[in-house]
Amino acid sequence: MAKTLQVLRDIVLLISRIGLGAILIVHGWRRWQVVGPQSQIDYLAQFSTPYPQVIVWVTIILELVGGLFLIVGALTPLIAAAVLVQQVLIICYTNWYGYQFLTANVPEFAVTEKMMNSIVVGLLALIFLVFGAGRASIDRLFRREKVDEPEQDQGYDDTPTTAPGPYSGP
Repeated sequence: MAKTLQVLRDIVLLISRIGLGAILIVHGWRRWQVVGPQSQIDYLAQFSTPYPQVIVWVTIILELVGGLFLIVGALTPLIAAAVLVQQVLIICYTNWYGYQFLTANVPEFAVTEKMMNSIVVGLLALIFLVFGAGRASIDRLFRREKVDEPEQDQGYDDTPTTAPGPYSGP
């Protein structure tokens, strides 16, 4: 039963990893080729985001390269941590800017739809940060399994000795 659950867990991690990697690649490609970096820079500048040029290019590179790494399962916890931080920053800088989710004169569902993608991607990244990539990954190829090595003889006698008695003095 435990082996069946482990195999099921690995299959689910593989499918989720491929899905998240594909989502990241599509987002990165869209930011880079469809919308354009300058449009993203202007979007972040309206929220007074610090260093919008740097953030846009780091985001594009993270989404394209990180998406590929997630698909093959390489450096999964590191990529997942970076994606989680990215999604938290996206929510903080764009959705919570000026508490617009409280003051917006729109239905509640419209505001939460803006954050939904970032929340779901962030939660998926959290899963990979905690559980890793699973056995069907490149990360698994480079993991060392713990091998119980027999104890080596240190050159001394392991027989128990008695402690010296109390000091009797001269």
